Amino acid sequence: MLVSHTLFVPHLPTLMVDEHRGHTDGMVSALRDASLRLLSEEPTAVVVLDARWISPPGAFLVDAGRRHRTITDYSGFGVEVRYDCTGHPQLARALVAAGTKADLRASATTRGVDSGVAVPMYFLAPDRDLPIVPLSLVNRPADECRRWGAAIRGALAAWPERVAFVVSGMLTFNEHEWTMRREIAESSEFDENVLEALQSGRWDELADGDERTRERVLPETGLLHLEVMRGFLGHDAEGELLCYEASPGAGAALVAFDVPAADRVAPPPRATVRGRKAP
Repeated sequence: MLVSHTLFVPHLPTLMVDEHRGHTDGMVSALRDASLRLLSEEPTAVVVLDARWISPPGAFLVDAGRRHRTITDYSGFGVEVRYDCTGHPQLARALVAAGTKADLRASATTRGVDSGVAVPMYFLAPDRDLPIVPLSLVNRPADECRRWGAAIRGALAAWPERVAFVVSGMLTFNEHEWTMRREIAESSEFDENVLEALQSGRWDELADGDERTRERVLPETGLLHLEVMRGFLGHDAEGELLCYEASPGAGAALVAFDVPAADRVAPPPRATVRGRKAP
């Protein structure tokens, strides 16, 4: 069974630094509100598409481990990004089977969780009591990514217990410029265009933008993680922007999408997010 909504969530480790320093407005506050809504639906597991886990050309990978240990892929922030958690081998195998049935290359493996899982789940499920199934992303054509998303949805809809689906990733992410704290002039406009496309359901516009701009701002994974989300939703859904924050080289957004025909639970009242709105 599917929970009533799915989330596009950022993975920057600086969010954990913000919380550690008591800077809890903006994205941190929005993530806490998102956690309340997600946990109110009582999922028994969470499947996380991890834009930080790019597997070699070939199969979409599903981590079928019984226990996931944290892979440190960032350092030097003063707050360690850790989220050791349990896995769900049976659900992982069901996802692989769904991909294979859809004529996609999908395989089970064991790897652990990097910041693409650790950061969002640190906020969304802070008690670490939900089994997590991490998924990799592969540099495959957009239509294959959408088919993989549709296969994920089919597997979760058929699962006898409630399962949530989360896509972890950024809008733009020039990691070098982010590390050097250098602004990229084109990033704000690019982020704005992507967010407008997601909010209005104009998903075809995700491929817009001249090649030079895309080379400068480096949309994470070429936005293929959003193509998986598009396939999961099954139609060009309109998203609800919960928060947007930008830093040099990086555009982070928290966006919720209703899942059609999902098993609905009334969400709790949500607090007003005081973070920065979309540019």
